[in-house]
Amino acid sequence: MISALALSSYAVSFAYVNTEDVLQGSKEFKECERKALTKRDLRTEEIAQMTAQLDKLEAQITALSAEKGAALREQYAKDFDRIERFKEQATEEITAQHSHDMERIAGKIRAIIETIGARDNVSLMLDLKAILYLDKKVVKDYTKEVTNELNRQYDEELDRLRSKLPLGK
Repeated sequence: MISALALSSYAVSFAYVNTEDVLQGSKEFKECERKALTKRDLRTEEIAQMTAQLDKLEAQITALSAEKGAALREQYAKDFDRIERFKEQATEEITAQHSHDMERIAGKIRAIIETIGARDNVSLMLDLKAILYLDKKVVKDYTKEVTNELNRQYDEELDRLRSKLPLGK
């Protein structure tokens, strides 16, 4: 009976966050996505230029006899392999950076959720994707608050970085 009274005096509160909406509303996430797309576009352009050069080499090879074109065929094979390695490295680099960015942002989101949960004495905060049903009159949605705090922290980080730049930059 004493334990039942002790449990009843402890208010259990539940809340949720839609992390997909938090990401979509995150300035930092949008900036990371923009940088990744820009880098992908630059690499795609570089690959197109290298491929155009390779096509020119192929045209030269077809105009030559088999014996005269042997050295160029070797060069073609080396260049082709170099382009393939470049494609793989570019993909790996962009993917690794994206993963790193996502881990960093997820850590910030987690820390914000923990801070808000502790501040408001929330017993359990779930991601909306994992919830099949909830009564929105009883369970509080912290999505906007988490998004706003994430953006506020990002703006502060940018301000700190800008303040370290030399004057006139």
